[in-house]
Amino acid sequence: MVRREIGNNIRSIVIVAVIAGLLYPVISSIMPGWEVMLTYGIILAIAALGFNLLFNYTGLLSFGHAAFVGLGAYAVGLSVKYIGLRILEVQVLIGVLLSALLALIVGFIAVRYRGIFFAILMLVTAQILWGFYVKFYHITGGTDGIRIPRPTLFFIYDTTGLGYHAFNMVYHYYALLWFTVLAIIMWYIVNSPFGYTLRVIKDAETRAVALGVNVNRYRLLALVISAIYAGIAGALYAPINRLVTPDLAYWTLSGKIVFMSILGGTMYFLGPIIGALTYVYLETIAQRITIHWYLILGITIIAIMFFMPRGLLGLTELEGFKKMARLFSALRLQFKF
Repeated sequence: MVRREIGNNIRSIVIVAVIAGLLYPVISSIMPGWEVMLTYGIILAIAALGFNLLFNYTGLLSFGHAAFVGLGAYAVGLSVKYIGLRILEVQVLIGVLLSALLALIVGFIAVRYRGIFFAILMLVTAQILWGFYVKFYHITGGTDGIRIPRPTLFFIYDTTGLGYHAFNMVYHYYALLWFTVLAIIMWYIVNSPFGYTLRVIKDAETRAVALGVNVNRYRLLALVISAIYAGIAGALYAPINRLVTPDLAYWTLSGKIVFMSILGGTMYFLGPIIGALTYVYLETIAQRITIHWYLILGITIIAIMFFMPRGLLGLTELEGFKKMARLFSALRLQFKF
C-alpha cells in the first residue's frame, strides 16, 4: 500500500527553494564562508533525489552512485582541458549523455540482480572509474585533478570577471534553479504511472510480473534516470569546487549520498533534500571541531537514526508537530495568507 508522503507536493519544493534562496545572503552576512555550503547541499540534493528514486521507489540499493557524479564532473573537466569548452549547459549535457550511457551498459546486467548483489555491482563500477581517473594521469591529471575555470552560464553570461563572493552568489542561484526544475520533474516522475509501477515492483514483484510488467526494463529506466540526476549534480559540482579529482568517484561519496537520503528520511520525497543540506553542515561543523571528524560525524548520524529511525522528516509525524501544522492551517484560512 502506498502511504501519503509528507511534503509530497510541488508547493513544498518551491518553499524549500525559496528558503534556500533567502538563507544565502543571511548566512553570508552572519557567518561568511558558510553560505557556500548551502550551494554544495543544493547540488548534492540533486544526486540524493536520483538515488532515492532507486532506493525508496524501486527497492534497489546502490553503493556506486559516485560513478555517475564523477562522470558528470569529469565531463566538465575534460571538456575544458581538451577542447576549451566553458559553456556549462553543454558540459552538463555531455555529463548526462555519458551517465545515461554508463547506466545503460552496467544496468543491462545489474538490474537482473537484487539486494547486495546489485549494490556491489554498482560499487565495483564506481571503483573501476576511480582507478581509471587515478592511474591515467596524463589524461585525467591523476590525484592532482583538473582545475576548472569560471564557466559561461546560460550560453552567454561569462562569469570570469566576477569576484569570489559575487561568483559564489550567482552560482548559488544558478544551481538553485537547476535544483528546483529537477525536483519538480522528479515529483512528476514518482507520482506518474511509471512511479507507481516502480512502487508495485518494489512491494510485490511477483504480482507485477504476473500482470505482464517487464520488471527489468522498469528498473533499468529508473537506474538511467537516477544516473542522469547524479551526472547533473557532478557537472554542477565542478565549477563551485574549482577542481575535479578522483575523490568524486570514490566509494566514500557514494556512502555520503546514501547517508543523506537516510538522514532526511527515504520514505519522504523531501527527505533526501533535507538530508543533503543537513549532512553538508554537519560534516563542516565536525571538521572544524576535530581532525577525527569522521568519528564525530558517524556518532551523530548513528544517534539521529537511532532516535529518529524515519529520518529528520519523521519528526513531522509527531503529535506535537501535527498540532502546530493544524494551528498554522487554521490561521492561514482565518487570515487568508
